[in-house]
Amino acid sequence: MFSLEHILYIIISLVVVGLLMFGVSFVHSQKWKNRILIIFALLCFFTHISIMYQTFFTNDTNYGNAYDNILFPIYFCNYMMYLLLAVSFIRNKESKIFKCIATFVAYGGIFGSLITLFVTPPGIAEWESFKSALSHTFMLMGCLYLFVGKYVRINVYNLIPYAEGLLSCGVVGGVVELIFFLCGKPSPNAMYLVHGPNELPEFKFWMFVIVMLALIFIFTCIWEYFARKKEQRWYKNIDDLSLYIPTSWFEKIKKGQMKKQLQIQNIDQNNASMLNNNTKNSNDNIE
Repeated sequence: MFSLEHILYIIISLVVVGLLMFGVSFVHSQKWKNRILIIFALLCFFTHISIMYQTFFTNDTNYGNAYDNILFPIYFCNYMMYLLLAVSFIRNKESKIFKCIATFVAYGGIFGSLITLFVTPPGIAEWESFKSALSHTFMLMGCLYLFVGKYVRINVYNLIPYAEGLLSCGVVGGVVELIFFLCGKPSPNAMYLVHGPNELPEFKFWMFVIVMLALIFIFTCIWEYFARKKEQRWYKNIDDLSLYIPTSWFEKIKKGQMKKQLQIQNIDQNNASMLNNNTKNSNDNIE
């Protein structure tokens, strides 16, 4: 059950995020758009690591505490935070590397932040819990802004970089597990590679992968149905694919598609010609 505190935080967070996204949607200067993205990324990052400074200044000892997920990308959201920070500082925001990483972060960060927002109580009385809620809220702002700022366009082919990003999660999780093993530390269950979260221990990493890919596909198909003309949808137009694959590959695929369309047109023309000839012959026979 949601506590009153949790419900209020969800409502206030979503309202603030919505109003903020509406406001920044009127920013058209690319320089300021880039700055806004950097601000969201920095707010997310520094709020996340603030626990080290908070414990340093509030404890009698001369050091701050840092949990494993503060130092390493243990969880999916940790990884999204680091990637959001990285893409915000990439200079060439038209490059394929930016488009691929930004697309993965945009969807992944929204998934991670919304799940945390609704599942984890904010714990306003304790900074350790509250900073986590705030950090995820800032991440939601940054990831939504990747869409609002038109860094990422909604299309079904976004599944390609998202699937690649999910593979990288497995690699990152494996590396973190290896580091902990070599240092004699217990397994941190990085990226839920060992078992699912405590609430759903049987829900493994690959299950999250299937659910997220399915949700993105369904959402995008619905969006394209209402937002794009039929000839511009993913199954009719492959232009969006050029964002994520080498140009030479895309040109080959495009030529193949054009060749196929010409073949279909030729077949249709031949069928029409045969139909006309048959009709003409039938008329001649009647006469």
